[in-house]
Amino acid sequence: MKTGWRHGVHGWLAALAFLGGAATAGSAAPTVEVPIVLRDLPLLLVDDAGIAAQRGVVRTLHPARTRAAPVLVADRPWEGGRVYTYGSVEFDEATRQFRLWYMARTQRADGTKPAPQLRNGGQDVVLLATSSDGLAWDKPALGLHAFDGSTANNIVFDAHSPAVIVDRFEREPARRYKMLAYHRGGYLAAFSADGVRWAESAKNPVFPGGDTMSLTQDPRTGEFLAYFKKPDPSGPGRVVWLTRSRDFQTWSEAKLVLRTDAEDNRWATRPEQRTDVYGMTVLLHAAGFVGLPRIFQVIDESPKGTKKAVGQSGQDGAIDVQLATSGDGENWHRSTPRLAMIPRGAPGTFDGGVILGTTNGGVEVRDEFWLYYTAINTGHGAPIPPKQSAIGRAVWRRHGFASLDAGPAGGRVETKALRLAEPRLEINADASRGDVRVALLEADGRPIARRALADCEPLRGDDVRWRVRWRDGATVPTDRAVRLRIEMTSARLYSVSAVAATK
Repeated sequence: MKTGWRHGVHGWLAALAFLGGAATAGSAAPTVEVPIVLRDLPLLLVDDAGIAAQRGVVRTLHPARTRAAPVLVADRPWEGGRVYTYGSVEFDEATRQFRLWYMARTQRADGTKPAPQLRNGGQDVVLLATSSDGLAWDKPALGLHAFDGSTANNIVFDAHSPAVIVDRFEREPARRYKMLAYHRGGYLAAFSADGVRWAESAKNPVFPGGDTMSLTQDPRTGEFLAYFKKPDPSGPGRVVWLTRSRDFQTWSEAKLVLRTDAEDNRWATRPEQRTDVYGMTVLLHAAGFVGLPRIFQVIDESPKGTKKAVGQSGQDGAIDVQLATSGDGENWHRSTPRLAMIPRGAPGTFDGGVILGTTNGGVEVRDEFWLYYTAINTGHGAPIPPKQSAIGRAVWRRHGFASLDAGPAGGRVETKALRLAEPRLEINADASRGDVRVALLEADGRPIARRALADCEPLRGDDVRWRVRWRDGATVPTDRAVRLRIEMTSARLYSVSAVAATK
């Protein structure tokens, strides 16, 4: 089984493109385009960050495919009837297994909380499940933490909204796995050699505030970025904040990076109705960041002091996962149209009410990208029962959040300057009803001999890893920046990648 985009707790590890300026004495500073490096991960077509020019194409967003039934449910006493993908997923190459760190709120069968055998009294626990196929999950008895006097459970930590990352920059084996999680007004850092046995940082809490959060890492520098949910300081509602760290111990002052806008709130008809951002998973690609913000339409809010049922929220409404993009991880642009990227099921189904959250990232499996999500069968504010939470799986085509599409009249896309770190150029495109051709240009736009559109052997089919070839076997330059000119007829273009010749 081949996995790519690393795995999602890193998001998609890729080189980022930034624009800088070079000043000339006595003149305005011209804009200098720094090439986008294609190394580990693709240039996605989710926005125009990597596009210099285009004509005859339109961008299409592609919602995920989901299953009619959940892949993981709360069926153990310590899961308290509720499981959440406040957590992470990876494919472990050594064991050839998927591993899912997820969260539950513990309680006994009679609804009471267990004895305070864990730091927070067993309220929120981090659990580990394993799977050979990503669908049927095992919950191993790890023997690490006691619940009601027994360690025969899969608890690995106790905190809220865990985010696990495998740090490939880390040289110390005992700190290779890193976790952030929320606990009583602050975020805890923990380290592990295997993702099972965790040691807390002596500096905990490493930064204050918050609620649910997600974690990613800058692939060039190893810098960590934590996105967390917090109240909006300018009024009611929730917004997303960002803090950064180089060492996982010292974090920058948090910065507000995403809140809702007038379009989000256009539907509201009463003063108490509004739209919140209920958190955001952030992934990376070669030209920037992809966000999956959770958009909560608060249709009703109980007055303060209203008595609520067990597990019931005072705010009711639906939550959908949408799409946002950014070049720097701080300045975000929402997609148009604002589609639900993980469609909710029909009313009454396990995911018919709320898509509460997603894992910090996903896993690439063969020609697909899998992401796991928390599903609720009712609105956010329903009592328990009938409210239930479970974990579902969303599937996209590899690199398939969005595509640039051309019709029978044809279209053309020209990229910004790209520095290809590997000699093999791959295109992810569906040309089953048409064709795709690629030409190489110098960074300044001059044609490169023997690499014109007319020299390209066209793609006429649907291929997520189409190797671009020219008739005389000409190679792709890796010693300098180039541009791609891609011409399409009745085709969809999803991504551009540079891969090693041996793959």
